[in-house]
Amino acid sequence: MDNADEVNPIDSNLTHKEVALFLGDELKSQNNESVVTYNLVEEYAKTAKQKKPFVWILLAVCFFIVTVGTITTIALVSTSNHKIAINIDSFDDLNLRSLLSSAGRVKTSYENAVKNKKTLEQNLSDELNQAEQKRKMDLFTLESVSTVATKKSISERKNKIEAEYNVAVQKIHKEYDEKIAKAEADIKKFQSQVSSYDSDKLSRAKDAESSIDSTKQLHDMEMKSQEERYEKKISELRSQLLAQQIKAAEDQRKAVEEVRDIYQAKINLLDPKAREESNEQNKIILDTGIQNQLASSALWKSVENLSFNEESYTTIAPDSSFSEAVRNSNKELTELRTIAYRFKPIPMENSIKDYVPAMMHQSYRIATSLAESGAKIQSDLNAFETIAEQSLINGTDGIILSTSKAPEFSVYVANASKYKINQDTELPVQILNGSKHVADGTIANVNGDYIVKQILPQTKEGSPAPQYYHPVPGDRIRIVLQTK
Repeated sequence: MDNADEVNPIDSNLTHKEVALFLGDELKSQNNESVVTYNLVEEYAKTAKQKKPFVWILLAVCFFIVTVGTITTIALVSTSNHKIAINIDSFDDLNLRSLLSSAGRVKTSYENAVKNKKTLEQNLSDELNQAEQKRKMDLFTLESVSTVATKKSISERKNKIEAEYNVAVQKIHKEYDEKIAKAEADIKKFQSQVSSYDSDKLSRAKDAESSIDSTKQLHDMEMKSQEERYEKKISELRSQLLAQQIKAAEDQRKAVEEVRDIYQAKINLLDPKAREESNEQNKIILDTGIQNQLASSALWKSVENLSFNEESYTTIAPDSSFSEAVRNSNKELTELRTIAYRFKPIPMENSIKDYVPAMMHQSYRIATSLAESGAKIQSDLNAFETIAEQSLINGTDGIILSTSKAPEFSVYVANASKYKINQDTELPVQILNGSKHVADGTIANVNGDYIVKQILPQTKEGSPAPQYYHPVPGDRIRIVLQTK
Protein backbone atom coordinates (compact mmCIF):
# COMPACT_ATOMS: atom_id res chain seq x y z
CA MET A 1 0.00 0.00 0.00
CA ASP A 2 3.05 2.16 -0.28
CA ASN A 3 3.04 5.11 1.98
CA ALA A 4 -0.72 4.84 2.50
CA ASP A 5 -0.23 1.75 4.63
CA GLU A 6 2.08 3.55 7.05
CA VAL A 7 0.61 5.71 9.76
CA ASN A 8 2.68 8.25 11.73
CA PRO A 9 0.95 8.57 15.03
CA ILE A 10 2.60 11.88 15.96
CA ASP A 11 3.08 14.43 13.30
CA SER A 12 4.79 17.60 14.31
CA ASN A 13 2.94 19.36 11.60
CA LEU A 14 -0.22 18.57 13.42
CA THR A 15 0.91 20.24 16.60
CA HIS A 16 -1.10 23.28 17.09
CA LYS A 17 0.09 26.30 18.93
CA GLU A 18 -2.79 26.04 21.37
CA VAL A 19 -1.84 22.45 22.31
CA ALA A 20 1.80 23.37 22.73
CA LEU A 21 0.80 26.10 25.05
CA PHE A 22 -0.86 23.66 27.49
CA LEU A 23 1.37 20.61 27.13
CA GLY A 24 4.69 22.34 27.21
CA ASP A 25 7.53 20.02 28.21
CA GLU A 26 5.48 16.84 27.84
CA LEU A 27 5.12 17.46 24.25
CA LYS A 28 8.82 18.03 23.86
CA SER A 29 9.65 14.66 25.49
CA GLN A 30 7.36 12.85 23.13
CA ASN A 31 8.83 14.51 20.16
CA ASN A 32 12.26 13.47 21.21
CA GLU A 33 11.28 9.70 21.18
CA SER A 34 11.78 7.56 18.07
CA VAL A 35 8.86 7.18 15.70
CA VAL A 36 7.49 3.68 15.04
CA THR A 37 5.42 3.17 11.84
CA TYR A 38 2.25 0.95 11.65
CA ASN A 39 2.03 -1.31 8.59
CA LEU A 40 -1.54 -2.58 7.82
CA VAL A 41 -0.42 -5.29 5.43
CA GLU A 42 1.83 -6.81 7.98
CA GLU A 43 -0.85 -6.64 10.63
CA TYR A 44 -3.43 -8.40 8.41
CA ALA A 45 -0.91 -11.08 7.63
CA LYS A 46 -0.43 -11.72 11.30
CA THR A 47 -4.22 -12.00 11.81
CA ALA A 48 -4.61 -14.64 9.07
CA LYS A 49 -2.27 -16.93 10.91
CA GLN A 50 -4.54 -16.76 14.02
CA LYS A 51 -7.82 -18.26 12.35
CA LYS A 52 -9.67 -20.99 14.39
CA PRO A 53 -12.13 -23.84 13.14
CA PHE A 54 -14.56 -23.17 16.01
CA VAL A 55 -16.03 -20.19 14.17
CA TRP A 56 -16.89 -22.28 11.16
CA ILE A 57 -18.48 -24.98 13.33
CA LEU A 58 -20.55 -22.40 15.15
CA LEU A 59 -21.84 -20.98 11.87
CA ALA A 60 -22.77 -24.46 10.60
CA VAL A 61 -24.66 -25.27 13.80
CA CYS A 62 -26.67 -22.04 13.55
CA PHE A 63 -27.56 -22.71 9.92
CA PHE A 64 -28.67 -26.27 10.82
CA ILE A 65 -30.85 -25.07 13.71
CA VAL A 66 -32.57 -22.41 11.53
CA THR A 67 -33.24 -24.91 8.75
CA VAL A 68 -34.71 -27.54 11.08
CA GLY A 69 -36.89 -24.93 12.82
CA THR A 70 -38.27 -23.67 9.49
CA ILE A 71 -39.13 -27.15 8.26
CA THR A 72 -40.76 -28.04 11.57
CA THR A 73 -42.87 -24.88 11.54
CA ILE A 74 -44.08 -25.51 7.98
CA ALA A 75 -44.98 -29.12 8.87
CA LEU A 76 -46.92 -28.06 11.94
CA VAL A 77 -48.88 -25.40 9.99
CA SER A 78 -49.69 -27.87 7.23
CA THR A 79 -50.88 -30.49 9.69
CA SER A 80 -53.03 -27.92 11.47
CA ASN A 81 -54.60 -26.82 8.18
CA HIS A 82 -55.54 -30.37 7.26
CA LYS A 83 -57.23 -30.82 10.62
CA ILE A 84 -59.59 -27.75 10.07
CA ALA A 85 -63.31 -28.92 9.56
CA ILE A 86 -64.99 -27.29 6.49
CA ASN A 87 -68.79 -26.84 6.78
CA ILE A 88 -70.30 -27.06 3.22
CA ASP A 89 -73.62 -25.77 4.49
CA SER A 90 -72.04 -22.40 5.17
CA PHE A 91 -71.11 -22.07 1.51
CA ASP A 92 -74.56 -23.33 0.53
CA ASP A 93 -76.14 -20.64 2.69
CA LEU A 94 -74.04 -18.01 1.01
CA ASN A 95 -75.09 -19.29 -2.45
CA LEU A 96 -78.76 -19.39 -1.47
CA ARG A 97 -78.64 -15.85 -0.13
CA SER A 98 -76.96 -14.69 -3.32
CA LEU A 99 -79.60 -16.56 -5.34
CA LEU A 100 -82.42 -15.04 -3.29
CA SER A 101 -80.94 -11.56 -3.69
CA SER A 102 -80.62 -11.98 -7.44
CA ALA A 103 -84.13 -13.43 -7.71
CA GLY A 104 -85.44 -10.59 -5.58
CA ARG A 105 -83.94 -8.00 -7.90
CA VAL A 106 -85.40 -9.73 -10.94
CA LYS A 107 -88.79 -10.06 -9.27
CA THR A 108 -88.70 -6.39 -8.27
CA SER A 109 -87.89 -5.46 -11.86
CA TYR A 110 -90.76 -7.68 -13.03
CA GLU A 111 -93.21 -6.10 -10.59
CA ASN A 112 -92.05 -2.61 -11.57
CA ALA A 113 -92.56 -3.49 -15.24
CA VAL A 114 -96.06 -4.77 -14.48
CA LYS A 115 -96.86 -1.61 -12.54
CA ASN A 116 -95.41 0.55 -15.30
CA LYS A 117 -97.56 -1.18 -17.89
CA LYS A 118 -100.63 -0.88 -15.71
CA THR A 119 -99.94 2.84 -15.18
CA LEU A 120 -99.44 3.41 -18.90
CA GLU A 121 -102.65 1.52 -19.73
CA GLN A 122 -104.53 3.50 -17.10
CA ASN A 123 -103.19 6.80 -18.46
CA LEU A 124 -104.10 5.68 -21.98
CA SER A 125 -107.63 4.80 -20.84
CA ASP A 126 -108.00 8.10 -18.96
CA GLU A 127 -106.92 10.23 -21.90
CA LEU A 128 -109.11 8.25 -24.31
CA ASN A 129 -112.05 8.75 -21.92
CA GLN A 130 -111.34 12.47 -21.78
CA ALA A 131 -111.25 12.66 -25.58
CA GLU A 132 -114.53 10.71 -25.77
CA GLN A 133 -116.13 12.98 -23.15
CA LYS A 134 -115.07 16.04 -25.12
CA ARG A 135 -116.48 14.54 -28.30
CA LYS A 136 -119.80 13.74 -26.62
CA MET A 137 -120.10 17.22 -25.11
CA ASP A 138 -119.24 18.88 -28.43
CA LEU A 139 -121.86 16.77 -30.22
CA PHE A 140 -124.41 17.49 -27.49
CA THR A 141 -123.74 21.23 -27.71
CA LEU A 142 -124.00 21.03 -31.50
CA GLU A 143 -127.30 19.18 -31.18
CA SER A 144 -128.55 21.86 -28.81
CA VAL A 145 -128.15 24.55 -31.48
CA SER A 146 -129.29 22.41 -34.40
CA THR A 147 -132.69 24.14 -34.45
CA VAL A 148 -131.14 27.55 -35.11
CA ALA A 149 -128.46 26.55 -37.61
CA THR A 150 -128.52 25.24 -41.14
CA LYS A 151 -128.14 21.54 -41.80
CA LYS A 152 -125.04 22.24 -43.88
CA SER A 153 -123.28 24.08 -41.04
CA ILE A 154 -124.34 21.38 -38.56
CA SER A 155 -122.96 18.66 -40.84
CA GLU A 156 -119.68 20.54 -41.38
CA ARG A 157 -119.23 21.14 -37.63
CA LYS A 158 -120.06 17.50 -36.86
CA ASN A 159 -117.45 16.29 -39.35
CA LYS A 160 -114.91 18.66 -37.77
CA ILE A 161 -115.66 17.31 -34.27
CA GLU A 162 -115.22 13.71 -35.47
CA ALA A 163 -111.97 14.62 -37.25
CA GLU A 164 -110.59 16.33 -34.13
CA TYR A 165 -111.55 13.29 -32.04
CA ASN A 166 -109.82 10.88 -34.44
CA VAL A 167 -106.66 13.03 -34.47
CA ALA A 168 -106.66 13.14 -30.65
CA VAL A 169 -107.08 9.33 -30.41
CA GLN A 170 -104.25 8.75 -32.88
CA LYS A 171 -102.00 11.14 -30.96
CA ILE A 172 -102.76 9.38 -27.65
CA HIS A 173 -102.09 5.93 -29.12
CA LYS A 174 -98.88 7.19 -30.71
CA GLU A 175 -97.72 8.41 -27.31
CA TYR A 176 -98.59 5.27 -25.30
CA ASP A 177 -98.66 2.25 -27.64
CA GLU A 178 -94.88 2.09 -28.04
CA LYS A 179 -94.33 2.55 -24.28
CA ILE A 180 -96.88 -0.17 -23.47
CA ALA A 181 -95.24 -2.52 -25.98
CA LYS A 182 -91.83 -1.89 -24.39
CA ALA A 183 -93.29 -2.49 -20.91
CA GLU A 184 -94.83 -5.75 -22.18
CA ALA A 185 -91.45 -6.82 -23.56
CA ASP A 186 -89.81 -6.03 -20.21
CA ILE A 187 -92.47 -8.08 -18.42
CA LYS A 188 -91.82 -11.09 -20.65
CA LYS A 189 -88.06 -10.72 -20.22
CA PHE A 190 -88.18 -10.51 -16.43
CA GLN A 191 -90.85 -13.22 -16.26
CA SER A 192 -88.60 -15.61 -18.18
CA GLN A 193 -85.74 -14.78 -15.81
CA VAL A 194 -87.95 -15.42 -12.78
CA SER A 195 -89.08 -18.73 -14.28
CA SER A 196 -85.44 -19.78 -14.79
CA TYR A 197 -84.74 -19.84 -11.03
CA ASP A 198 -85.04 -23.16 -9.16
CA SER A 199 -88.22 -22.97 -7.12
CA ASP A 200 -86.89 -25.44 -4.49
CA LYS A 201 -83.77 -23.37 -3.93
CA LEU A 202 -85.79 -20.19 -3.74
CA SER A 203 -88.10 -21.80 -1.19
CA ARG A 204 -85.13 -22.89 0.93
CA ALA A 205 -83.56 -19.49 0.55
CA LYS A 206 -86.74 -17.81 1.72
CA ASP A 207 -86.89 -20.17 4.72
CA ALA A 208 -83.26 -19.42 5.51
CA GLU A 209 -83.87 -15.72 5.14
CA SER A 210 -86.89 -15.90 7.42
CA SER A 211 -84.71 -17.46 10.12
CA ILE A 212 -81.67 -15.26 9.53
CA ASP A 213 -82.91 -11.77 8.63
CA SER A 214 -86.21 -11.05 10.33
CA THR A 215 -85.42 -7.32 10.35
CA LYS A 216 -85.24 -7.24 6.57
CA GLN A 217 -88.53 -9.15 6.37
CA LEU A 218 -90.17 -6.67 8.68
CA HIS A 219 -88.84 -3.83 6.53
CA ASP A 220 -90.14 -5.54 3.39
CA MET A 221 -93.54 -6.06 5.00
CA GLU A 222 -93.69 -2.40 5.99
CA MET A 223 -92.67 -1.31 2.48
CA LYS A 224 -95.29 -3.59 0.95
CA SER A 225 -97.96 -2.30 3.33
CA GLN A 226 -96.99 1.28 2.55
CA GLU A 227 -97.03 0.51 -1.17
CA GLU A 228 -100.53 -0.98 -0.86
CA ARG A 229 -101.69 2.13 1.01
CA TYR A 230 -100.29 4.39 -1.69
CA GLU A 231 -101.84 2.30 -4.45
CA LYS A 232 -105.17 2.37 -2.65
CA LYS A 233 -104.89 6.14 -2.23
CA ILE A 234 -104.03 6.55 -5.92
CA SER A 235 -106.99 4.35 -6.86
CA GLU A 236 -109.29 6.44 -4.66
CA LEU A 237 -107.94 9.66 -6.19
CA ARG A 238 -108.51 8.25 -9.68
CA SER A 239 -112.07 7.32 -8.74
CA GLN A 240 -112.65 10.78 -7.29
CA LEU A 241 -111.22 12.41 -10.43
CA LEU A 242 -113.42 10.24 -12.64
CA ALA A 243 -116.47 11.07 -10.52
CA GLN A 244 -115.63 14.77 -10.70
CA GLN A 245 -115.24 14.56 -14.47
CA ILE A 246 -118.58 12.79 -14.80
CA LYS A 247 -120.24 15.31 -12.49
CA ALA A 248 -118.69 18.23 -14.40
CA ALA A 249 -119.94 16.76 -17.67
CA GLU A 250 -123.42 16.29 -16.20
CA ASP A 251 -123.43 19.83 -14.81
CA GLN A 252 -122.36 21.19 -18.17
CA ARG A 253 -125.02 19.11 -19.89
CA LYS A 254 -127.68 20.36 -17.49
CA ALA A 255 -126.55 23.97 -17.95
CA VAL A 256 -126.66 23.63 -21.72
CA GLU A 257 -130.05 21.92 -21.56
CA GLU A 258 -131.41 24.67 -19.29
CA VAL A 259 -130.22 27.40 -21.65
CA ARG A 260 -131.45 25.43 -24.62
CA ASP A 261 -134.89 24.91 -23.07
CA ILE A 262 -135.22 28.62 -22.30
CA TYR A 263 -134.31 29.71 -25.79
CA GLN A 264 -136.05 26.78 -27.43
CA ALA A 265 -139.31 27.95 -25.85
CA LYS A 266 -138.75 31.38 -27.39
CA ILE A 267 -137.80 29.81 -30.71
CA ASN A 268 -140.92 27.67 -30.62
CA LEU A 269 -143.02 30.81 -30.28
CA LEU A 270 -141.28 32.36 -33.28
CA ASP A 271 -140.93 29.19 -35.29
CA PRO A 272 -143.50 26.63 -34.09
CA LYS A 273 -143.96 23.18 -35.56
CA ALA A 274 -147.27 24.28 -36.99
CA ARG A 275 -147.79 21.41 -39.42
CA GLU A 276 -147.47 18.90 -36.58
CA GLU A 277 -150.02 20.84 -34.53
CA SER A 278 -152.75 20.87 -37.20
CA ASN A 279 -153.63 17.93 -39.42
CA GLU A 280 -155.91 20.15 -41.47
CA GLN A 281 -153.18 22.67 -42.22
CA ASN A 282 -150.72 19.89 -42.94
CA LYS A 283 -153.14 18.38 -45.46
CA ILE A 284 -153.61 21.76 -47.18
CA ILE A 285 -149.82 22.19 -47.48
CA LEU A 286 -149.43 18.63 -48.76
CA ASP A 287 -152.09 19.40 -51.40
CA THR A 288 -149.87 22.21 -52.70
CA GLY A 289 -147.13 19.65 -53.37
CA ILE A 290 -144.88 20.51 -50.40
CA GLN A 291 -143.85 17.38 -48.54
CA ASN A 292 -142.76 17.15 -44.91
CA GLN A 293 -139.09 17.65 -43.98
CA LEU A 294 -138.34 19.37 -47.27
CA ALA A 295 -135.16 21.45 -47.21
CA SER A 296 -135.46 25.24 -47.42
CA SER A 297 -133.50 25.31 -50.67
CA ALA A 298 -135.96 22.89 -52.27
CA LEU A 299 -138.92 24.89 -50.95
CA TRP A 300 -137.76 28.16 -52.47
CA LYS A 301 -136.74 26.39 -55.64
CA SER A 302 -140.36 25.30 -56.03
CA VAL A 303 -141.45 28.94 -55.57
CA GLU A 304 -139.03 30.04 -58.29
CA ASN A 305 -140.59 27.52 -60.65
CA LEU A 306 -144.09 29.01 -60.22
CA SER A 307 -145.40 30.88 -63.27
CA PHE A 308 -148.56 32.57 -64.53
CA ASN A 309 -149.04 32.68 -68.32
CA GLU A 310 -150.86 35.95 -68.83
CA GLU A 311 -150.87 35.86 -72.62
CA SER A 312 -152.70 32.55 -72.83
CA TYR A 313 -155.76 34.26 -71.26
CA THR A 314 -155.68 37.79 -72.65
CA THR A 315 -155.65 36.77 -76.31
CA ILE A 316 -159.33 35.78 -76.11
CA ALA A 317 -160.52 39.34 -75.62
CA PRO A 318 -157.56 41.72 -75.32
CA ASP A 319 -159.66 44.81 -74.63
CA SER A 320 -162.15 43.22 -72.24
CA SER A 321 -162.37 43.83 -68.52
CA PHE A 322 -161.40 40.18 -68.04
CA SER A 323 -158.07 40.65 -69.81
CA GLU A 324 -157.44 43.74 -67.72
CA ALA A 325 -158.12 41.70 -64.57
CA VAL A 326 -155.71 38.99 -65.76
CA ARG A 327 -152.96 41.57 -66.32
CA ASN A 328 -153.56 43.01 -62.86
CA SER A 329 -153.43 39.51 -61.34
CA ASN A 330 -150.04 38.82 -62.91
CA LYS A 331 -148.69 42.12 -61.58
CA GLU A 332 -149.98 41.35 -58.07
CA LEU A 333 -148.46 37.86 -58.11
CA THR A 334 -145.09 39.39 -58.92
CA GLU A 335 -145.45 41.80 -55.99
CA LEU A 336 -146.49 38.92 -53.72
CA ARG A 337 -143.37 36.96 -54.73
CA THR A 338 -141.23 39.98 -53.79
CA ILE A 339 -142.83 40.10 -50.33
CA ALA A 340 -142.47 36.34 -49.87
CA TYR A 341 -138.74 36.40 -50.61
CA ARG A 342 -138.28 38.64 -47.59
CA PHE A 343 -138.75 35.46 -45.48
CA LYS A 344 -136.19 33.39 -47.38
CA PRO A 345 -133.06 34.42 -45.38
CA ILE A 346 -134.84 34.05 -42.01
CA PRO A 347 -133.56 30.79 -40.41
CA MET A 348 -136.91 29.10 -39.90
CA GLU A 349 -136.25 25.40 -39.43
CA ASN A 350 -139.59 24.07 -38.19
CA SER A 351 -142.68 23.50 -40.29
CA ILE A 352 -143.60 27.21 -40.36
CA LYS A 353 -140.96 27.56 -43.07
CA ASP A 354 -143.38 25.65 -45.32
CA TYR A 355 -146.21 28.16 -44.93
CA VAL A 356 -144.96 31.07 -47.08
CA PRO A 357 -144.06 28.79 -50.03
CA ALA A 358 -147.39 27.00 -49.56
CA MET A 359 -149.25 30.35 -49.70
CA MET A 360 -147.35 31.23 -52.88
CA HIS A 361 -148.37 27.93 -54.42
CA GLN A 362 -151.99 28.56 -53.41
CA SER A 363 -151.93 32.11 -54.77
CA TYR A 364 -150.68 30.98 -58.16
CA ARG A 365 -153.15 28.13 -58.13
CA ILE A 366 -156.06 30.49 -57.37
CA ALA A 367 -154.97 33.00 -60.02
CA THR A 368 -154.60 30.26 -62.59
CA SER A 369 -157.95 28.72 -61.69
CA LEU A 370 -159.76 32.06 -61.89
CA ALA A 371 -158.05 32.95 -65.12
CA GLU A 372 -159.01 29.62 -66.65
CA SER A 373 -162.61 29.99 -65.48
CA GLY A 374 -162.73 33.60 -66.67
CA ALA A 375 -161.27 32.60 -70.00
CA LYS A 376 -163.99 29.99 -70.42
CA ILE A 377 -166.68 32.53 -69.46
CA GLN A 378 -165.14 35.06 -71.82
CA SER A 379 -165.16 32.46 -74.56
CA ASP A 380 -168.81 31.65 -73.85
CA LEU A 381 -169.57 35.35 -73.68
CA ASN A 382 -167.97 35.86 -77.05
CA ALA A 383 -170.17 33.14 -78.48
CA PHE A 384 -173.21 34.64 -76.74
CA GLU A 385 -172.38 38.09 -78.11
CA THR A 386 -172.26 36.67 -81.57
CA ILE A 387 -175.71 35.13 -81.13
CA ALA A 388 -177.04 38.22 -79.35
CA GLU A 389 -175.82 40.56 -82.06
CA GLN A 390 -177.58 38.44 -84.62
CA SER A 391 -180.80 38.38 -82.60
CA LEU A 392 -180.84 42.17 -82.07
CA ILE A 393 -180.97 43.14 -85.69
CA ASN A 394 -184.75 43.57 -85.59
CA GLY A 395 -184.75 47.09 -84.13
CA THR A 396 -184.03 46.19 -80.49
CA ASP A 397 -181.00 47.50 -78.58
CA GLY A 398 -180.37 44.88 -75.95
CA ILE A 399 -181.39 41.72 -74.10
CA ILE A 400 -182.00 41.05 -70.40
CA LEU A 401 -179.35 38.68 -68.96
CA SER A 402 -180.30 38.31 -65.28
CA THR A 403 -183.35 39.07 -63.10
CA SER A 404 -181.86 38.04 -59.73
CA LYS A 405 -181.82 41.67 -58.55
CA ALA A 406 -185.25 42.69 -59.87
CA PRO A 407 -186.48 45.34 -60.45
CA GLU A 408 -182.89 45.96 -61.61
CA PHE A 409 -181.64 43.82 -64.47
CA SER A 410 -178.26 43.23 -66.06
CA VAL A 411 -178.56 43.60 -69.80
CA TYR A 412 -176.45 43.12 -72.88
CA VAL A 413 -176.41 46.12 -75.19
CA ALA A 414 -175.70 45.72 -78.88
CA ASN A 415 -172.40 47.17 -80.02
CA ALA A 416 -174.26 49.42 -82.44
CA SER A 417 -176.33 50.90 -79.59
CA LYS A 418 -173.66 51.46 -76.94
CA TYR A 419 -172.83 54.89 -78.27
CA LYS A 420 -176.32 56.02 -77.30
CA ILE A 421 -175.67 55.50 -73.58
CA ASN A 422 -173.23 57.84 -71.88
CA GLN A 423 -171.61 57.33 -68.48
CA ASP A 424 -173.93 58.39 -65.59
CA THR A 425 -176.80 59.08 -68.00
CA GLU A 426 -180.19 57.38 -67.76
CA LEU A 427 -182.27 56.85 -70.85
CA PRO A 428 -185.87 55.56 -71.06
CA VAL A 429 -186.32 52.06 -72.44
CA GLN A 430 -189.17 49.78 -73.34
CA ILE A 431 -189.16 46.18 -72.18
CA LEU A 432 -190.39 43.84 -74.91
CA ASN A 433 -191.55 40.27 -74.62
CA GLY A 434 -191.15 39.13 -78.16
CA SER A 435 -192.47 42.12 -80.06
CA LYS A 436 -194.98 43.14 -77.35
CA HIS A 437 -194.28 46.17 -75.15
CA VAL A 438 -194.80 44.86 -71.61
CA ALA A 439 -193.05 47.37 -69.29
CA ASP A 440 -191.02 50.54 -69.11
CA GLY A 441 -187.74 51.44 -67.46
CA THR A 442 -184.46 53.28 -67.65
CA ILE A 443 -180.96 52.19 -68.65
CA ALA A 444 -177.59 53.45 -67.43
CA ASN A 445 -173.88 52.63 -67.85
CA VAL A 446 -172.55 51.79 -64.36
CA ASN A 447 -168.75 51.29 -64.51
CA GLY A 448 -168.99 49.51 -67.84
CA ASP A 449 -172.03 47.42 -66.92
CA TYR A 450 -175.43 48.22 -68.38
CA ILE A 451 -178.26 48.17 -65.85
CA VAL A 452 -182.01 48.50 -66.59
CA LYS A 453 -184.35 49.68 -63.82
CA GLN A 454 -187.99 48.72 -64.30
CA ILE A 455 -190.53 51.48 -63.63
CA LEU A 456 -193.18 49.99 -61.38
CA PRO A 457 -196.80 51.22 -61.54
CA GLN A 458 -197.84 53.54 -58.72
CA THR A 459 -200.23 52.12 -56.11
CA LYS A 460 -203.09 54.42 -55.21
CA GLU A 461 -204.26 54.61 -51.60
CA GLY A 462 -207.19 52.37 -50.96
CA SER A 463 -206.84 50.66 -54.29
CA PRO A 464 -205.63 47.11 -54.78
CA ALA A 465 -202.01 46.65 -55.85
CA PRO A 466 -201.78 46.97 -59.63
CA GLN A 467 -200.63 44.06 -61.68
CA TYR A 468 -197.25 44.52 -63.44
CA TYR A 469 -195.05 42.44 -65.69
CA HIS A 470 -192.09 40.49 -64.31
CA PRO A 471 -189.34 40.49 -66.96
CA VAL A 472 -187.46 37.25 -67.65
CA PRO A 473 -183.99 36.63 -69.15
CA GLY A 474 -184.23 36.93 -72.93
CA ASP A 475 -186.69 39.82 -72.96
CA ARG A 476 -185.54 42.58 -75.25
CA ILE A 477 -185.19 46.26 -74.62
CA ARG A 478 -185.53 49.24 -76.91
CA ILE A 479 -183.98 52.59 -76.14
CA VAL A 480 -186.43 55.43 -76.52
CA LEU A 481 -184.60 58.41 -77.89
CA GLN A 482 -186.18 61.68 -76.89
CA THR A 483 -186.77 64.13 -79.73
CA LYS A 484 -186.50 67.89 -79.29
